Amino acid sequence: MFKDDLRSSIDVMVLPMTRAMSWLGITPDMVTFANFGVNLAAAFFLAKGRLIWAGILILFAGVLDHMDGAVARMTNRARPSGALLDSVVDRYSEIVVFFGLLAYFYHLNSNYSFYGVCLVFLAISGSVLVSYIRARAEGLGIECKVGIMQRLERICLITIGILAQGVFQSFYGTLQSEGLILIIVFLILTIGTHLTAVHRLIFCYRQLNL
Repeated sequence: MFKDDLRSSIDVMVLPMTRAMSWLGITPDMVTFANFGVNLAAAFFLAKGRLIWAGILILFAGVLDHMDGAVARMTNRARPSGALLDSVVDRYSEIVVFFGLLAYFYHLNSNYSFYGVCLVFLAISGSVLVSYIRARAEGLGIECKVGIMQRLERICLITIGILAQGVFQSFYGTLQSEGLILIIVFLILTIGTHLTAVHRLIFCYRQLNL
């Protein structure tokens, strides 16, 4: 319910921009690749420790991720090929952001850097499994959208964590903050993604055995 309300609110907010893109002849695929480019820039800022800029870019990328589908519907260009491209680019976008976070913890050189790197790696594996199980289930004819840590939740949690860590660093400095907020966020993300993966596996297994 909350996600539906959030998506509806985003639809209303981006409607003028969606209309402008449609009028300018910008295709949904262009928006999809722009989304990847923004996430790539966010990963660069993460690696450099510029967390507030990275968080802002990830927020903007999230809006673009929502807009490619809106542009496709508005211009009657919604195609299975576009949906496939969007899904693949979404995975690449998520991975490059995680890579930027790995670089952030690696260069942070704090007492908790090792734990940060491990948690980001575990969160990557959990996120990939969540997406893979859904894709595999759909290939078997099962709609699988269950779980507490789907893509929207992951993006929101990561963005909030990055921005909060960035604000904390601006007051206390990079070394003094030691990435503790992001470590807590990625601990939650790791547990949540793997629980979601197991939940989806059990759900699909039961559906296949009905």
